Amino acid sequence: MRISLSLGLAALSLQSFNVLSALATPGPINGSADIQLRDPAIWYNADAKKYYVFSTGGNISTHTSSSLTGPWTKVGAALPHCTTINLGSDGHCTLWAPDVNYQDGRYVMYFASPGNARRNASIGVATSPSMDPGTWTDHGLVIHSKPSGNFDAIDANLIHADGLKLAFGSYNDGMFLTDLSNITTPSSSLPGTHLAGSGDRPAEGGFLYKPSSSDYYYFFFSYGHTPTVGEKPRPPAGQEYRVLVGRSKNINGPYVDENGDKLTKNVKPPTGTVVLATHNNVYAPGGQSIFLDPVSTRDVIVYHYVRKNAPAGGPSYLGINYLDFSSGWPVLVN
Repeated sequence: MRISLSLGLAALSLQSFNVLSALATPGPINGSADIQLRDPAIWYNADAKKYYVFSTGGNISTHTSSSLTGPWTKVGAALPHCTTINLGSDGHCTLWAPDVNYQDGRYVMYFASPGNARRNASIGVATSPSMDPGTWTDHGLVIHSKPSGNFDAIDANLIHADGLKLAFGSYNDGMFLTDLSNITTPSSSLPGTHLAGSGDRPAEGGFLYKPSSSDYYYFFFSYGHTPTVGEKPRPPAGQEYRVLVGRSKNINGPYVDENGDKLTKNVKPPTGTVVLATHNNVYAPGGQSIFLDPVSTRDVIVYHYVRKNAPAGGPSYLGINYLDFSSGWPVLVN
């Protein structure tokens, strides 16, 4: 009876959240949802006056636009010849989850190369003077994880805070933060500081961001099941992807949600304040990255999502929204 009551209350709570979310959360800004991709990362080249969006697959697919509202043009692959990282026995090139930043007069892109066994994965890094396809120099391996280890070397995210730091990790024992002596050299004490996730929970895609108007660092991550192309049926309601967040005044944490619970706490439902979840025609949003748009001077989140009214097994699309941090917590706004 207790279990039934708890499940009933949980379902009611989820339904209430979905109703409120549908009413309050805006859809992607006009023109941003016209390209198919996963795990987008965004940056702006002021000299070219163009936005660049990088995404999983196609040796890091690259799209550009002169405006956040598009139109977006696919211009090629960031790493057309793949990477110097050892790809494993099959040699197949699969590059995931790019992260883009700017450091020492050049653009820096981290990417993941998943191996052919669980936790057997690598994080690599490349640099470019412009972000255009064909201009990226692959610097190879930064972090490697082994099947026998307790962390996964994917989903890297660079942040400048008391020096260079790299967040990374997925599932397994969670997501971590390690110091970098330069863009290619991590601290020897891997995996580093535990930021969020544990107990092999479906938490991944960590992203650290500090708004210029805030004293807090915010740690965003994706939680739940992300539907892939061809996958049927969709996951049970409430188990699909969503974006959660915690905050801390210390880059190393601990990061807590609005209830004051640490993101490292292993509980169900997970700790973390909901930023973005299924609403209207947006289903299972996640794979997010955040940046300060120098054109509008507003905080922007990019992510992928599936169209709710499309048949199960369909592709995911680019979503872009503005964020407002004035309440102390990120809220999607028009």
